[in-house]
Amino acid sequence: MNFLKITVLFAITLTFTNCDNFFEYSVYEASVKTAQKNTTAKNLQLIKEIQIESSDFKFAVVTDSHIFYTNFNTVLDDINKNEDISFVIFGGDLAEQGLLKEYELFYGLMENLQKPYLTVIGNHDYNSNGGEIYMKMFGDYNYSFKFNENKFIFFDDIVWESKKNPDFDWLSKELSSNNLFKNVFVIAHIPPFGDQFGPEMEQKYQSLMQANNVPLSIHGHTHSFLYDNFYGDAVNYLTVPAPNKAPSYAIVSVQNESFEIELIKL
Repeated sequence: MNFLKITVLFAITLTFTNCDNFFEYSVYEASVKTAQKNTTAKNLQLIKEIQIESSDFKFAVVTDSHIFYTNFNTVLDDINKNEDISFVIFGGDLAEQGLLKEYELFYGLMENLQKPYLTVIGNHDYNSNGGEIYMKMFGDYNYSFKFNENKFIFFDDIVWESKKNPDFDWLSKELSSNNLFKNVFVIAHIPPFGDQFGPEMEQKYQSLMQANNVPLSIHGHTHSFLYDNFYGDAVNYLTVPAPNKAPSYAIVSVQNESFEIELIKL
C-alpha cells in the first residue's frame, strides 16, 4: 500500500511539473517564460516604427493596476478605441506581492493592448522576488528613449522595497542633453513628495528637475490625481490615479514644445 501511494504521488508530481507554471510553488519563483522576456526592448522597437507626420502626438499614462484587473482591462479597452494615442506609459505597481503569477496576469492583459507600452518599476513590484522577475520580463530599471524630438526617461526611485538609493548620477547624466529635445518627460513611480523620500532626497530630485528645465514629472503610487507645479517652480508634477475605485487614466497631448493633461474617468 505504501509503495502504491508513493507511486501515485510521484505520477501526480511529474504531471504537474510538466505543466507550464501549473502552480507557483514559491513566492520567490522567477522562471519567466522565454516569450515574455525583454518586453521593454520589444516595445521600444515598435515605437521606433511609429510614423507621425506632425510634431503633435498623444500618449496615455496608466498606473497601479495591482489586482484591480477588471477596471484595468476596461482602461485598456478604452485606450484601444482612441487612435490618437501613440503609445502607453505604465507608472509602476503592476503587482501586489511581486509574485510571478501577478506578473504573468499583467503581461496577459497587456497583450490585449493594441499599442506599444513602456513600464517603470513600482514599490510593490519589488516585493518577494519581484525585482528579479521585472528585470527578466521587462529589462533595466533605468532607461530612456526618444520619440518625435522628445525624450522619455524612466527612473527607478524605489527606496524601501529595493533596499537601495535611487541612481541620481544616472538621472543627472540622462538630463544633461535636455536642450536637444522639445520636451523631456521623467517617469518615476513615487513622486518626490511621496512617502519614501526624505528631505535630502526630495531636494535632490526637485533640484535636478528644476536645473534641467523638465516640464513634466510623471508618477503613480498615491492612487490619486494631481497636476500642479508642486514646488512653485516651472516643473509640473502629474500623479495618475489607480483604477481601484473606477477605471481611470490620463492622456498627455504634446503640441510642439507644450502639452496638455486630460484625466479620463470611465
